[in-house]
Amino acid sequence: MPRLQQLMKPAGEFREVLFWLLLLGSWQFLVVSGTRNTICGLAGTSAFLVFAYRNLGRLRGLGLAYAAWRPANRRGWLAAVLSGLVAGAIVSAIGSSSRSGALLSEDWRLAVLQVTLGPVLEEVLFRGYLFAVLVWALKSVADEPMRDRLVVMASATVFALAHCAQPGVSWLQLACIISTGMLYGWLRHASGSTAPAAASHAVYNLTLYAAATLVAMAQAGGAIAR
Repeated sequence: MPRLQQLMKPAGEFREVLFWLLLLGSWQFLVVSGTRNTICGLAGTSAFLVFAYRNLGRLRGLGLAYAAWRPANRRGWLAAVLSGLVAGAIVSAIGSSSRSGALLSEDWRLAVLQVTLGPVLEEVLFRGYLFAVLVWALKSVADEPMRDRLVVMASATVFALAHCAQPGVSWLQLACIISTGMLYGWLRHASGSTAPAAASHAVYNLTLYAAATLVAMAQAGGAIAR
């Protein structure tokens, strides 16, 4: 019987395996050109989002317990959506006034990636695993509120530095990335889950794309009128 239990134990992590297969597999299909790859990528992305939502609080194996992919209450989801919307509107306004646009892709498949799979993966990494490591590393800080602030700020800083690998990142864009990273960290801390952070991140990116589209349409309309 113990031998049978040992053999069955890995099968109990099928949800965690499927989580990563759907996420990374769909990502790969979306970044590779071709109609068939695009269809598979979109289908996989839809399946992943449904699967990830339905398995909130159920993914503990393969290290996902540290990612804190847990359910949140309605207030947490509402805060995530509203904060992402407001942050996106503010950053869009700043970028428009300073003529320093956000790091947006003109490829619609990559745009889909940035408002679906990208936020989930980044939040699992930075507000999940990294957040857990920072909490452990700073456990000696006696002042709990100070420790929480340090964790949020440190994870946001690493999050911003990771984006420096993208070409053409300005100091203003870096400041915006740090600010939104702190927002996602606060959501992670307040809710105890990375899911609201991922939702806010997705709404933020979607707002940036929506604002950029509206500005482009307005400019095109103005050019035609002239």
